[in-house]
Amino acid sequence: MKNVIYLFGPTLMIFIGLSYYESIPITFALFYGWLFIIPFASYLILPQPNKSLVQSFKKGLTSRNIWFGIVSGTICLIAIFCAVSVLQGRLFEVERISDVLVEWGFTGTQMWGFILVLIFINPFLEEWYWREFMHVRLLPSLGRTKTVFVTSFFYSLYHLLSLIPLFAMPFSLIAAVPVFLIGLIWGYFRVSLSTITSSVISHVLADVGIVFAYLYYLM
Repeated sequence: MKNVIYLFGPTLMIFIGLSYYESIPITFALFYGWLFIIPFASYLILPQPNKSLVQSFKKGLTSRNIWFGIVSGTICLIAIFCAVSVLQGRLFEVERISDVLVEWGFTGTQMWGFILVLIFINPFLEEWYWREFMHVRLLPSLGRTKTVFVTSFFYSLYHLLSLIPLFAMPFSLIAAVPVFLIGLIWGYFRVSLSTITSSVISHVLADVGIVFAYLYYLM
C-alpha cells in the first residue's frame, strides 16, 4: 500500500498545485517537498537504503558514467530544442503556452528562480526519487524490467498532467511519450550502471534544453 501511495504522490502534488491553486510556486513547494521528504524520512528510519545511495554516488563518479550522462543529455537537449522549433505553430501555439504560464505565476523576476530550480534541483530530486528510492523499493517484488517500466510510467504521468493545460489534445498525450521513453533510458542506466550519476547528468542537460527552448521561443 505504501508503494502505491509513493507512486501516485508526486502526481497528486502536481494536481493540487496546478488544478486547485493554479500556482507554480505552490506546485513547486508541494512537488519538491514530496520528492525530498518521503525518501529522506524513509532513509532516517531505514539507514540501509541511505548507505546504498552513498555507495551509488561513489561508484557513479567514473568517466564512463559521466560520459554516458553527457552524451545522452546532449542528445536530449538538441532533440527538445529542435522539436519545439519544428512543431511550434503546427501542433501547439506559443501564445497559449505563454498565457497559461503567466496565469500560473511563471513570470517576472521569480521566473529565473524557477529556472534555476528546474536545472539544479529538479534533476537530482526526480532521479533520487524514481531511479533510486522507488527503484530500490520496487526491485525485490517486480524485478528489473517491470521496475523500470513502472517508475517510468509514473514519472511520465505527472508530466502528462502538467502538459494537458499547455497543449491541446492529443498533442499533450503525444508530448508525454518522449518523457516515458527517456524515463526508460534513465531506468536502464540505473540498472546497468548501478548508479543514478549518469541519469542525473543527462536529466540536467535535458532540462537545460527545455529552458533554452522556453527562453528562445516563448519569451
